[in-house]
Amino acid sequence: MKSNVSVLGPRGTFTEIAARKVFPGGEFVYCNTVNEVFDKVTRGVEFGVVAIENSLEGSVNVTMDCLLDYNLNIWKEIIMDIHLCLASFKTKREDIRLILSHPHALAQCRNFLHENFPRAKLQGSESTSAAMAKVKDIKGGGAIGSKETARFYKLKIMEENVEDAPSQTRFIVISKNSNKGKKTSIIVALKDEPGTLYKFLKEFADSGINLTRIESRPSRKRLGEYLFFIDFEGSLGDEKIKGVMDSVKKKTTFLKVLGSY
Repeated sequence: MKSNVSVLGPRGTFTEIAARKVFPGGEFVYCNTVNEVFDKVTRGVEFGVVAIENSLEGSVNVTMDCLLDYNLNIWKEIIMDIHLCLASFKTKREDIRLILSHPHALAQCRNFLHENFPRAKLQGSESTSAAMAKVKDIKGGGAIGSKETARFYKLKIMEENVEDAPSQTRFIVISKNSNKGKKTSIIVALKDEPGTLYKFLKEFADSGINLTRIESRPSRKRLGEYLFFIDFEGSLGDEKIKGVMDSVKKKTTFLKVLGSY
């Protein structure tokens, strides 16, 4: 049976390319925003795929916010090398005055754009694919995205590998369903007491559990209050992990488990 999968559209986004690695025969629902991807899964689409972080530009803020706001699990992760190209429809290289792409993609090409197109206006788009879909109708326009997407929209590829440094993006599959795996993600808020963060992290260290990622973000409730997004090695089904989770709960004012995958 084919899986229904919501992804950031239109066709040809890096999110869709990542999703097809997991669901090669999936039926895809194309969404305009990351929030819509989460909405679709909440309302019955089996899976969704969203970007969560890039090795150059860091976390995708909207995805982090949605993980907090929606009651969904991380079901799987995909890490993909990102290669970007500059493409246009009929515009010559020397005539480009406007370059469109997703803000993260533009940021990943900052030096290239400054050196080669210092006078071009940079404009953010909902996705790299949306930028390439729009550029056909823009005189003097260029777009940054994947080669596959440029070919799909019948654009001319002017420059390949325009990213400033090797880049990887981590994508996650979200679902109402839970999964089993060797990695777990949680969100916590800690008690406002001296040494609480140290004591919290020490529970993991003393049990030999490796934290692979920890990031603090404002709670959006009041100034100076933070949430911690934490990834660590181990499954919620492991007795050692269960013991640590029971212990650290006492040091938190909020704990949300995003799942093992």
